[in-house]
Amino acid sequence: MIHAIAKNLRQIFEDEDLFVDKDTFLMQDDLHPDFWEDGKLKEAIRLRLITIAQDFFDKIGVDAEVKDITFTGSLANFNWSNFSDIDLHIIADFKEVDDNIELVKEMFDAKRFMWNKTHDIHINDFEVEIYVQDEAEPHESSGVYSVLNDEWLTEPNRREANIDWENVTKKALSLMDRIDRIQAVFDKGEYQDVYDHTLKMKEKIRKFRSSGLQREGEFSPENIAFKVLRRNGYLEKLTTLRTVAYDKKMSIKKDAPITIKVESMVKGWKDYLVEEKEVVSYVTYVRIALNKQNNIMRGEAQSEIRAIPGVTTVTLMPDAKSEGDAYYYATFGIKFCCEPSTLESPSFYVKKVLLPGMKRISGVTVVRVIGAPEEDTIV
Repeated sequence: MIHAIAKNLRQIFEDEDLFVDKDTFLMQDDLHPDFWEDGKLKEAIRLRLITIAQDFFDKIGVDAEVKDITFTGSLANFNWSNFSDIDLHIIADFKEVDDNIELVKEMFDAKRFMWNKTHDIHINDFEVEIYVQDEAEPHESSGVYSVLNDEWLTEPNRREANIDWENVTKKALSLMDRIDRIQAVFDKGEYQDVYDHTLKMKEKIRKFRSSGLQREGEFSPENIAFKVLRRNGYLEKLTTLRTVAYDKKMSIKKDAPITIKVESMVKGWKDYLVEEKEVVSYVTYVRIALNKQNNIMRGEAQSEIRAIPGVTTVTLMPDAKSEGDAYYYATFGIKFCCEPSTLESPSFYVKKVLLPGMKRISGVTVVRVIGAPEEDTIV
C-alpha cells in the first residue's frame, strides 16, 4: 500500500528534466486572481476559510483561544502554481492547553492529519490544508495574511527566482534515500524502529526547511527540495509510514494467543492450598447482556465465565437484573487470583484475559466494566 503512495524516483532524478517541472517555480506577474483583488483576500473566500478553521477547532474540542487564522504559502505569494494548496494556519497559545509544548504539538498534528485525511475541501480547485501553529513559533514566509483581521502580516514582494537546481537535486535525493531506507525497515516488520525513525525524520526535515528559509528565503535549496518531496509523495509516504507503523506495533491479531504462565497460576493455587498463606485476590464487576435468541441463561453464563483461566467465583448481583425485548441484563461480581504479578496487574488481567474470554461466550455481550478491580483478601 505504502509503495503505491509514493514512487521511488531516485533513478528518474538522474535526469534533471524529469526531476521536477521547473516552470512551476517561475514567479507569476500577479497574486492569484481567483483569491486576491486589489491586494486583499476576496471576502467570500475569507469568510469561508474562517468557517473551516472554526469548524476544525470546534471539532477537536480543545480549550484554547484562537489567536489568529492566517493564509500563507505560495498562494499568498507570487510563486503559486497548479501544485499549490491553501495553507490555512490556526494560531493558538499551546501553553493554554498544557505546559508540555511537544505533547501539545503532537496532539494537534494528529488531529489536523486526521482532518486533512478525512476531508477533501477545495476552493477554486486548490485543496485546503490545515495546520495548527503555536503563537510562539516563528513562521518563515514572505507572504502571510491574517484572515481574521483581513490584513497582511507579511506582504510579499515579487522577485525573480534564482534556484540552485544542482544543490536542490542533491538535497532532495539524500532525503528521499533516507525515507526509502525507513520503508525497508518497515518491510522487515520492525515497526517500533520505523515509528522512532519517522519522528526523527520529520523533525529533521522541519529544521532543514526552516534553516533554508531563514538563510535564503522561499527559493533556498532546502525549501525547494522540501517542495519536491511533497510534490512527489515522499512527505505523505513518511507520514503514512509513521501512522501505519504505530497501528501495527499497537495491534494484537484476533486469534493471537495471550501468553499466560499457567504453571505459575497452578503453583499459586498449590501454595494457597498447602501452605495456608495469604493469597491476594481481586474482584471486578461486569455488566453483560444475554441474547434471548441464543437461549443462554444467567447460570450458564456464570459457568462459562468461571471457566476462564484465573476466575475463582462468579456472583450474580441480585439488584442489577433487568430484561429488555431482546436481551436479559445482569451484573456479575467476578473474583480472580492467584499471582497477579504474572499478569502484570489486575487491570491487565481484566483487559487482556477476562474480557476477551467473556466476549468469546456465545450470546454474551459485555456492556461495561464497573470501576477498577478491587483487592479482596482470602485467608
